[in-house]
Amino acid sequence: MTSKQLNSHLSAAALGLVFASCSCAPPTGTACKTDVDCPGAQVCSKLYDVCVQCAEDSHCPSGLCLADGTCGACGPNAACPQGQLCGVDGQCKPGCESPTAGCANGRYCLATSPTCVECLNDLQCGPGRICDVDHVCRQGCSQVNPTCSPTQLCDLDGGTCVGCLTSADCHHPSLPACDLTRHTCVGCVTSSDCHQSGLPICDSANHVCVGCTADQDCGPGSVCGATQTCVPGCSAAHQACPSGQVCDTVDSQCVACVNDHQCSAGAPRCDPSSHGCVACLPSSDNCPMGEYCRPDDLCERGCKVSTDCPSGICLPDHSCGGCTADAQCAAGNVCQNGSCIAACSATNPCGAGQECCGQRCVDSKNDPSNCGACGTVCGAGAACCNSACQRLDTATHCGACGATCAAGQDCCGGACQSTTTLQRCGACTNVCTADQFCDGQACQNVVFPNFCANKKVYAIYDGIALDDAATDVLASTIQANCSQTTVVTYGPQSNPQWVDQATGQLLLGSGSTVVTAGGPFPNKPVKWMERTQQVTRVYFSTNGIDTFSFKKRSDNSTVIAQPAATCSAHHDLFVVELAKDPGNGTLALISYGVCNGGYGTQASAWFYANQMLPNRSAWPDSWYIFEWTDTNNDSLPNAGDSFVKRASGL
Repeated sequence: MTSKQLNSHLSAAALGLVFASCSCAPPTGTACKTDVDCPGAQVCSKLYDVCVQCAEDSHCPSGLCLADGTCGACGPNAACPQGQLCGVDGQCKPGCESPTAGCANGRYCLATSPTCVECLNDLQCGPGRICDVDHVCRQGCSQVNPTCSPTQLCDLDGGTCVGCLTSADCHHPSLPACDLTRHTCVGCVTSSDCHQSGLPICDSANHVCVGCTADQDCGPGSVCGATQTCVPGCSAAHQACPSGQVCDTVDSQCVACVNDHQCSAGAPRCDPSSHGCVACLPSSDNCPMGEYCRPDDLCERGCKVSTDCPSGICLPDHSCGGCTADAQCAAGNVCQNGSCIAACSATNPCGAGQECCGQRCVDSKNDPSNCGACGTVCGAGAACCNSACQRLDTATHCGACGATCAAGQDCCGGACQSTTTLQRCGACTNVCTADQFCDGQACQNVVFPNFCANKKVYAIYDGIALDDAATDVLASTIQANCSQTTVVTYGPQSNPQWVDQATGQLLLGSGSTVVTAGGPFPNKPVKWMERTQQVTRVYFSTNGIDTFSFKKRSDNSTVIAQPAATCSAHHDLFVVELAKDPGNGTLALISYGVCNGGYGTQASAWFYANQMLPNRSAWPDSWYIFEWTDTNNDSLPNAGDSFVKRASGL
């Protein structure tokens, strides 16, 4: 086979591969076996035995034979114009074969464009210049071309050559800081740049260190002068003065006061001449009622004007004519028989039953300032009771001398209060939490181990026979398992002293426990606790069709459910729970079954009386739910039955 035949064979083979790979249709034309069978300049395709324009690149003037047997418009022998390149389809398309192809010296071909530009990257621009987005070289620097003049640095973020980037780039002693807004070295940018200059403040406008730029830069009693140094004085804008002084903006000096508001209670007036605080000013007497201002600016007891006296007469010595109290007399005098006279003393003794204390006659038996002896002062919350100071917050002196509190009470805030409530349990300040009840002496957690804390127990019937029988069972073992001092009283829920007949609220209060069996519909106290107040931790629910359940109060999730079809005299779910009335603190033991008929309620009472109460320390929660199965099928709860705990909690 000749070289030409080999090339033809290879081109045909390649042509076949191209058609096979692209699923192209084979070329159509005159059938042939050799080139002589083809008309004109066509050649025979050995692969498909048809006449085509070319079978190999050498058959084409452009030097490119396409897969369909036609010659490309461009190829190795037919270059495309500047800015274009030859595509696989043999057609010229926009683009560059190399960055410099067809461009003048120093110009570059922009990719995918016939345009020649000044630069394609920073390196083509030289030192101190960068290639911008328009492909034009301009002044600047970059990571690729960071070179600047010897006195400058490249700011890579800004792309420019600058004098400094940080203060570390500033080496001249008088220009140690870098102004980042202009990237030049200056005397200072912030006051921290002035720590070595002896001038602590930076004049940021001029970038020089000075003593001050505003009055606020100076300490108390100083302001910023014209030479930017601190000088003594104050101003309206900077009134900072040494402690105890204020700024007189008229004289620009620090003084003790300029108005009364700057004086204390002991010396409330400002003397305008001395700028000092005094007790009073005779020109505008501010002394309180019953006092007047002396010439030395001090208040002293006595009347100022006639209207200060009940009699309407102010004597020249500042005592009231026809006085009724010592306060109406001038200093050193006391009121006696309607006249101001000299105070008592060793030479002017008091009458019988009184003694002279601080120049006044007092009864030391009941005077809290001179109790039993002159100068004996009873403290806050105390009184003088028969010559002795007594606190008025005790059970024998509550609010007044000799006021005694009854049993079960204590003195709280100066008044006798019951200490058997949730707010005052055993003591004035002992407040029970939401999960506690008061047994009359201390707060107890609402859990079964504390059931016996209350000594008064009330067994309340709801009027349903099986419920009432279950209530009797609940109460039957209380004295045996709690204390002989525990008193159990029985009665119906119709007793208005025990149960509010309109709401069902328990009225017995702290220190009392109610035991009652029955669900929240016939049983008023259970309805009050579970439905109205919603204080029970679990509650009864039904879909109204075929399912009963107990749900958690905290998230309304179902604890356990029982289909009505499984309810019988031999099977039920029941709850035993302790709950506290949130208003008066009555503790309630509640138990009932989920199914109709009352069998589960009887089972709950039997299990509590016979298993839980005798072993209450083993039942630490406040509620329990059990599944009862009458194993011996006698429809009565007893030791032979199955009691399975299904859930419990606090």
